[in-house]
Amino acid sequence: MRKASLIAILVCLPFVLSAESEIRFSFWGNEMRFKAMERAVLLYEERNPDVDIILDEHSYSDCQQAFRIRTKEGTLSDISAYDYKWTSWIEDEALSDLRDFPSLDISSLDESLLEKYSMKNSKIIGIPLGMNGLGLVYNEDFIERFSLSDPSFWTWDDIIENGSKVHEEDHSSYLFFVPDSQWHYIFRTFILQMSGHHIINEDGSPGCTVEDLEAALQFVLILIETGTIPDFGIGTLYENWLPQRNEMWINGKWGMTVASSSTVPDIASLSPFPVGTAPYPVEKDAIDSGVYAAPTMLLSISENSEHKVEAADFIGYLVHDTIAAAMLSDSCGLPVDKHNAKSVSADSLVYPMVISALENSAAVTIPYEMEDELQVVISEYVHMVGFRILTPDEAAKRMMDRIELISESFQNK
Repeated sequence: MRKASLIAILVCLPFVLSAESEIRFSFWGNEMRFKAMERAVLLYEERNPDVDIILDEHSYSDCQQAFRIRTKEGTLSDISAYDYKWTSWIEDEALSDLRDFPSLDISSLDESLLEKYSMKNSKIIGIPLGMNGLGLVYNEDFIERFSLSDPSFWTWDDIIENGSKVHEEDHSSYLFFVPDSQWHYIFRTFILQMSGHHIINEDGSPGCTVEDLEAALQFVLILIETGTIPDFGIGTLYENWLPQRNEMWINGKWGMTVASSSTVPDIASLSPFPVGTAPYPVEKDAIDSGVYAAPTMLLSISENSEHKVEAADFIGYLVHDTIAAAMLSDSCGLPVDKHNAKSVSADSLVYPMVISALENSAAVTIPYEMEDELQVVISEYVHMVGFRILTPDEAAKRMMDRIELISESFQNK
């Protein structure tokens, strides 16, 4: 937590100081995002000396848990960041309709973006602070050491071909690795590219087939058998570590992974070698790009806040102010304000992978596909195939049964 400086009560003075508006803002991130936000807050407080912004800085999981509890208790911070994946269980009565605040200038934002991510029961409950895209990050020295081509235009076939080459040259090195938190992205994008099917449809019904699941699980096996990714006996030892905390990445033994664009600045700053980025791999004959692009986080205002107008003014500043956008750079993704997006892109303040992800993103991003229950099922069966406990066809049939049960629960909500 960080609190802006404030002069204490001066009891000896014959007059009473006017009360400050104290705005509490809860959000998640990494050290890069926290520092960027703190700089933006200092500028805002300099411009608005009667406002005191208190930052509650959390990890993603802690922020999610706190948001869920505080929503039910009615004790949310004045401003709370939330993930669009949480929309299905958010009690919108706890949040203000942001159309009520002129300083947010909602009409200037992409209407389709708001309809897709900000609406709950006809209310706009959140404003995206920035857009986040999925792409590749890689060790530039690793690519040079193995004389590999520019990864900017690689398909999955190229990754497998180059991954096999790397492992043949050095059996202790692997081109690619997948943190457990990224398997569900790879899995669902593979199915979208190959068949155009979502795992779960927008109405909560199953969208994929057993054959889709089997093909995706077979793809996991191919990645292992070609030496593109480490065998699960090795890989799972590090799968819960972010790349910048993973000793195999740090030591230059694993060369590339999938990452959300907003995490790239932290990965790059903590890696002992130059880090490059590339667009997410899309097959030449893909039916759908399958590329993930969505809000990094959405900002909401508590219905119980005593300072709603002031909270809205601060959100408006973060979203629309050019200097604030430059301070945040890509720690929160590409700005949703079109002018700021052009400005930070022109000044190279965002990584090209996020721009590529947004330009090539899938037409529909379905929150149901991002639910924790589905992510757990995908991880479970990927690991069963990875450890050779089940064959892809056996795992696909069991997985389909689980997906149908999850789908039924979504439809009954």
